Amino acid sequence: MTAPAHNRPLPVASVCLLAVVALLAAGCGGESGRAESETQGSSTQTTPVTTSPSTTPAPVVSATVTDPARRAYVTRVDRECGRLDTDRDSARERVGNATDAGEAVKAYDEGTSAGLRELRELRAIPAPPGDSVLLHTNLWGPVAAQLALRRQIRSALADVDVSRLRLLREQLDNLTRQVSGFSRGYGFKVCGAG
Repeated sequence: MTAPAHNRPLPVASVCLLAVVALLAAGCGGESGRAESETQGSSTQTTPVTTSPSTTPAPVVSATVTDPARRAYVTRVDRECGRLDTDRDSARERVGNATDAGEAVKAYDEGTSAGLRELRELRAIPAPPGDSVLLHTNLWGPVAAQLALRRQIRSALADVDVSRLRLLREQLDNLTRQVSGFSRGYGFKVCGAG
Protein backbone atom coordinates (compact mmCIF):
# COMPACT_ATOMS: atom_id res chain seq x y z
CA MET A 1 0.00 0.00 0.00
CA THR A 2 1.36 3.44 -0.88
CA ALA A 3 1.07 6.54 1.28
CA PRO A 4 -1.37 9.24 0.20
CA ALA A 5 0.23 11.84 -2.09
CA HIS A 6 0.24 14.48 0.66
CA ASN A 7 2.23 12.18 2.97
CA ARG A 8 4.87 11.04 0.46
CA PRO A 9 8.30 12.68 0.72
CA LEU A 10 9.23 15.00 -2.11
CA PRO A 11 12.01 13.87 -4.45
CA VAL A 12 15.41 15.45 -3.66
CA ALA A 13 15.36 17.42 -6.94
CA SER A 14 11.98 18.92 -6.02
CA VAL A 15 13.23 19.90 -2.57
CA CYS A 16 16.30 21.56 -4.10
CA LEU A 17 14.17 23.40 -6.65
CA LEU A 18 11.84 24.64 -3.93
CA ALA A 19 14.83 25.88 -1.89
CA VAL A 20 16.31 27.63 -4.92
CA VAL A 21 13.03 29.28 -5.90
CA ALA A 22 12.45 30.38 -2.30
CA LEU A 23 15.91 31.98 -2.22
CA LEU A 24 15.26 33.89 -5.42
CA ALA A 25 11.68 34.89 -4.70
CA ALA A 26 12.67 36.23 -1.30
CA GLY A 27 14.31 39.24 -2.87
CA CYS A 28 17.33 38.80 -5.08
CA GLY A 29 18.36 41.78 -7.08
CA GLY A 30 17.58 44.72 -5.00
CA GLU A 31 13.86 44.29 -5.05
CA SER A 32 13.49 44.62 -1.31
CA GLY A 33 12.29 47.84 0.21
CA ARG A 34 11.87 51.20 -1.43
CA ALA A 35 12.90 54.49 0.09
CA GLU A 36 10.11 56.12 2.07
CA SER A 37 11.35 59.61 2.87
CA GLU A 38 9.97 62.82 1.35
CA THR A 39 12.33 65.18 -0.46
CA GLN A 40 12.18 68.55 1.26
CA GLY A 41 14.71 70.91 2.85
CA SER A 42 18.44 70.96 2.04
CA SER A 43 21.81 69.36 2.62
CA THR A 44 24.67 67.62 0.92
CA GLN A 45 26.38 66.32 4.04
CA THR A 46 27.59 62.74 3.76
CA THR A 47 27.48 60.02 6.40
CA PRO A 48 28.45 56.36 6.05
CA VAL A 49 25.81 53.68 5.54
CA THR A 50 26.09 50.81 8.00
CA THR A 51 26.60 47.61 6.03
CA SER A 52 27.94 44.18 6.72
CA PRO A 53 31.72 43.85 7.03
CA SER A 54 31.92 42.47 3.47
CA THR A 55 30.79 45.72 1.87
CA THR A 56 32.31 49.17 1.80
CA PRO A 57 30.23 51.88 3.48
CA ALA A 58 28.84 54.40 1.03
CA PRO A 59 28.37 58.06 1.77
CA VAL A 60 24.76 59.07 2.08
CA VAL A 61 23.48 62.48 1.16
CA SER A 62 20.77 63.85 3.44
CA ALA A 63 17.22 63.12 2.20
CA THR A 64 16.26 66.77 2.37
CA VAL A 65 16.63 68.48 -0.98
CA THR A 66 16.25 72.19 -1.73
CA ASP A 67 18.46 72.35 -4.81
CA PRO A 68 15.94 72.66 -7.67
CA ALA A 69 18.16 70.69 -10.08
CA ARG A 70 18.50 67.79 -7.64
CA ARG A 71 14.79 67.88 -6.76
CA ALA A 72 13.87 67.77 -10.48
CA TYR A 73 16.34 64.91 -11.03
CA VAL A 74 14.97 62.90 -8.11
CA THR A 75 11.40 63.45 -9.31
CA ARG A 76 12.23 62.39 -12.86
CA VAL A 77 14.25 59.32 -11.86
CA ASP A 78 11.60 58.22 -9.34
CA ARG A 79 8.90 58.57 -12.01
CA GLU A 80 10.93 56.38 -14.41
CA CYS A 81 11.63 53.80 -11.70
CA GLY A 82 7.91 53.56 -10.98
CA ARG A 83 7.21 52.96 -14.66
CA LEU A 84 10.08 50.52 -15.27
CA ASP A 85 9.87 48.48 -12.06
CA THR A 86 6.65 46.73 -13.12
CA ASP A 87 8.50 44.46 -15.60
CA ARG A 88 11.06 43.48 -12.98
CA ASP A 89 8.40 42.90 -10.33
CA SER A 90 6.40 40.71 -12.71
CA ALA A 91 9.46 38.59 -13.51
CA ARG A 92 10.27 38.21 -9.79
CA GLU A 93 6.73 36.99 -9.16
CA ARG A 94 7.08 34.44 -11.97
CA VAL A 95 10.33 33.17 -10.40
CA GLY A 96 8.48 32.60 -7.14
CA ASN A 97 5.66 30.77 -8.92
CA ALA A 98 7.94 28.63 -11.11
CA THR A 99 7.25 24.91 -11.09
CA ASP A 100 10.62 23.83 -12.49
CA ALA A 101 14.17 25.14 -12.72
CA GLY A 102 13.89 26.00 -16.43
CA GLU A 103 10.85 28.18 -15.83
CA ALA A 104 12.56 29.88 -12.86
CA VAL A 105 15.73 30.55 -14.91
CA LYS A 106 13.70 32.05 -17.78
CA ALA A 107 11.77 34.38 -15.45
CA TYR A 108 14.99 35.30 -13.62
CA ASP A 109 16.65 36.17 -16.96
CA GLU A 110 13.68 38.39 -17.84
CA GLY A 111 14.03 40.20 -14.51
CA THR A 112 17.75 40.74 -15.08
CA SER A 113 17.12 42.02 -18.62
CA ALA A 114 14.51 44.42 -17.27
CA GLY A 115 17.03 45.62 -14.68
CA LEU A 116 19.67 46.22 -17.37
CA ARG A 117 17.19 48.22 -19.47
CA GLU A 118 16.20 50.23 -16.42
CA LEU A 119 19.83 50.98 -15.52
CA ARG A 120 20.58 52.17 -19.08
CA GLU A 121 17.53 54.44 -19.15
CA LEU A 122 18.15 55.91 -15.70
CA ARG A 123 21.85 56.54 -16.34
CA ALA A 124 20.87 58.49 -19.47
CA ILE A 125 19.03 61.08 -17.35
CA PRO A 126 21.45 63.98 -16.82
CA ALA A 127 22.63 64.18 -13.20
CA PRO A 128 22.49 67.44 -11.27
CA PRO A 129 25.68 69.54 -11.53
CA GLY A 130 28.42 68.10 -9.36
CA ASP A 131 26.58 64.83 -8.55
CA SER A 132 27.71 62.59 -11.44
CA VAL A 133 30.61 60.96 -9.58
CA LEU A 134 28.60 60.62 -6.36
CA LEU A 135 25.74 58.90 -8.21
CA HIS A 136 28.05 56.67 -10.23
CA THR A 137 30.04 55.57 -7.19
CA ASN A 138 27.13 54.99 -4.83
CA LEU A 139 24.20 54.12 -7.05
CA TRP A 140 24.82 53.22 -10.69
CA GLY A 141 28.08 51.34 -10.07
CA PRO A 142 26.62 49.19 -7.27
CA VAL A 143 23.46 48.56 -9.32
CA ALA A 144 25.66 47.35 -12.20
CA ALA A 145 27.46 45.09 -9.69
CA GLN A 146 24.05 43.75 -8.56
CA LEU A 147 23.19 42.88 -12.15
CA ALA A 148 26.55 41.12 -12.58
CA LEU A 149 25.80 39.07 -9.46
CA ARG A 150 22.37 38.25 -10.89
CA ARG A 151 24.10 36.72 -13.93
CA GLN A 152 26.15 34.53 -11.57
CA ILE A 153 22.99 33.65 -9.65
CA ARG A 154 21.36 32.65 -12.93
CA SER A 155 24.15 30.14 -13.55
CA ALA A 156 23.86 28.76 -10.02
CA LEU A 157 20.10 28.53 -10.44
CA ALA A 158 20.44 26.60 -13.69
CA ASP A 159 22.87 24.25 -11.91
CA VAL A 160 20.57 24.04 -8.84
CA ASP A 161 23.65 24.92 -6.75
CA VAL A 162 21.96 25.91 -3.48
CA SER A 163 25.16 26.63 -1.50
CA ARG A 164 26.50 28.94 -4.23
CA LEU A 165 23.09 30.62 -4.47
CA ARG A 166 23.15 31.36 -0.75
CA LEU A 167 26.62 32.92 -0.98
CA LEU A 168 25.71 35.02 -4.03
CA ARG A 169 22.41 36.02 -2.44
CA GLU A 170 24.27 37.30 0.64
CA GLN A 171 26.55 39.41 -1.58
CA LEU A 172 23.54 40.73 -3.48
CA ASP A 173 21.70 41.57 -0.25
CA ASN A 174 24.74 43.54 0.98
CA LEU A 175 24.79 45.59 -2.21
CA THR A 176 21.03 46.09 -1.99
CA ARG A 177 21.35 47.54 1.51
CA GLN A 178 24.12 49.85 0.30
CA VAL A 179 22.08 51.07 -2.69
CA SER A 180 18.91 51.45 -0.64
CA GLY A 181 20.65 53.46 2.08
CA PHE A 182 22.28 55.81 -0.39
CA SER A 183 19.06 56.22 -2.38
CA ARG A 184 17.00 57.15 0.67
CA GLY A 185 19.70 59.55 1.77
CA TYR A 186 19.89 61.16 -1.66
CA GLY A 187 16.15 61.78 -1.64
CA PHE A 188 14.66 59.06 -3.83
CA LYS A 189 11.28 57.72 -2.76
CA VAL A 190 10.81 55.04 -5.44
CA CYS A 191 14.25 54.25 -6.84
CA GLY A 192 17.04 52.58 -5.02
CA ALA A 193 16.24 48.93 -5.02
CA GLY A 194 17.86 48.37 -8.33
